[in-house]
Amino acid sequence: MAMASLQMIRGDVNVSELHRWMGQRRLVDTDYAMHCLLVESFGTGLAPKPFRLLLPRAGGWGTLYGYASGDAGSLRQASGMFACPLQSRIIPANSLDDKPMPSEWRPGRQLGFEVRVRPVVRRSRNAEWRPGKECDVFLLEANRHARGEMPNSREAVYIDWLTRQFEVRRGARLVPNRTRMVSFQRSRAVLRPGRRHTEGPDAVMRGVLTITDAAAFSSFLARGIGRHRAYGYGMLLLRPA
Repeated sequence: MAMASLQMIRGDVNVSELHRWMGQRRLVDTDYAMHCLLVESFGTGLAPKPFRLLLPRAGGWGTLYGYASGDAGSLRQASGMFACPLQSRIIPANSLDDKPMPSEWRPGRQLGFEVRVRPVVRRSRNAEWRPGKECDVFLLEANRHARGEMPNSREAVYIDWLTRQFEVRRGARLVPNRTRMVSFQRSRAVLRPGRRHTEGPDAVMRGVLTITDAAAFSSFLARGIGRHRAYGYGMLLLRPA
């Protein structure tokens, strides 16, 4: 995907129709359901990824944001061909809008951001604790200390994890002491129908970053942060610093 073509997509989501479709498909996980809906409505190549789904607490309409290689016109055309009538009511084609993301970023510029993340690591199969499974990085750190002697808060551990994600992907670095966890819950994820769910951390982090490499930062935006990026995690929403 050419970085110059990266588009930010926005669309309305009819929550009652989404739940109706999930019931017909016997889907219980909203994040997995949205992943399926996007792929089936737009195709694997055009489906926004990473994406962020914002739903109201009591029905009505939600909002979908995502990064994609195609613009809103391409998504409307794909939806007209692939989406079933119910799917087309969940995300009405006329609600889709787009904005081209900048193709050039100035190194040294600071930007605010918000991102929903699942701070986990996959344990090696010869690990002593939870071998071969995804593990909350906070629980992994706490397991290294005696009971009651964990020195770091959950927020601090997640900020360290996020800092490493930025270092590995390059393109930007976190501004020290400008990042915080604004919400946290533990949520269940059912990524394949008929399989057991996985339970893990679900956090929203907000902070300030400094761009260090323009091309790498464009790639960073398009890829997203951490695991489960196809299921509603990892999309960097930018804001003024």
